[in-house]
Amino acid sequence: MLIPFLAALTLVVAQAPAPTSSAKPVTVLLAPTDVTRGTPRYLVGTAQEHVAEQLKARGLEVIRVEDVTRTLPKKKRTAMMRCNRTQPSCIASLGMAAKTDVVMVTEIGPYLNAYKAGVRVYTAQDGAPLVEESVPGVSEDQVLDALNKSLDVVVPRTLRVLRPEPVAPPVTPPVAQQTPNVTPGEKQPVPGPDLTPGVQPPTDLGLSDTPTVETPGRRKWAWVPAAGGVVLAGVGTVFFVQSRGKLNDLNNNEFPTLAEAEQVRDSGKRSQTMGVVGIGVGAAAIAAGALMYFLPVKQTNVQPSVTLTPQGGGLSFAGTWQ
Repeated sequence: MLIPFLAALTLVVAQAPAPTSSAKPVTVLLAPTDVTRGTPRYLVGTAQEHVAEQLKARGLEVIRVEDVTRTLPKKKRTAMMRCNRTQPSCIASLGMAAKTDVVMVTEIGPYLNAYKAGVRVYTAQDGAPLVEESVPGVSEDQVLDALNKSLDVVVPRTLRVLRPEPVAPPVTPPVAQQTPNVTPGEKQPVPGPDLTPGVQPPTDLGLSDTPTVETPGRRKWAWVPAAGGVVLAGVGTVFFVQSRGKLNDLNNNEFPTLAEAEQVRDSGKRSQTMGVVGIGVGAAAIAAGALMYFLPVKQTNVQPSVTLTPQGGGLSFAGTWQ
């Protein structure tokens, strides 16, 4: 009785469906290839089918444009099938009709005495180019291999943009506890203040842990935060000017790839953040130096602190003045 029961249990476990991933797969509208003069139609059709199978094998959901335009009126279907697949308006119309994440166009065209094969990916909402990759100078027998190499580059980049992986919080290593070595029968010393006989502890003398700074000493060192503030404000100004230059580059220049534009944008953001932090902290340091020099006080207990965040920073002084 036990053996048939175990066999049945093993069969049920083997037939149980595998747990599905919580992340929704990326949907791709596979738009028709722009047929150019000199490219055989059978090669275009073969490449289109090959790209569809490769996308499915990589975990993407493929939607063919024929399935989307089948229910459209003939005039609208003809206009959509004949629009230029390099124009954002054409890509956006295809993406809105299919309701997919991206639109992919297979590119096959003559290149010298051979072919150029690759794929282009656009965002379905506005038709903006997302990523592209191609391999030039391939023979007809090498077209499918060139498409595989292009997909190996394009698909991971598309997934990183549309399905970014969550960043795990940093793990704090446990603090090792040191156990004192205790020898049986030996008296252990009791920790306490190391005082010389005849000398009173600091608490009996009315001393505290916070240092007391007299007025002449305070004014003497007031130039330290002021000078540091001037340096920080100058450095922050330089970074802020650099960020404005990056913004002008993005507005006035055209970049060959989206990656280069994103690199310039990220560099400008870093320069802007460092500029704001430098100017803010520098201004706070200058104000602190002015307060230390001009306020008429006899004694002061001051504790400076600096706070830096990705959005800015600050320099603060806390204490009591008498």
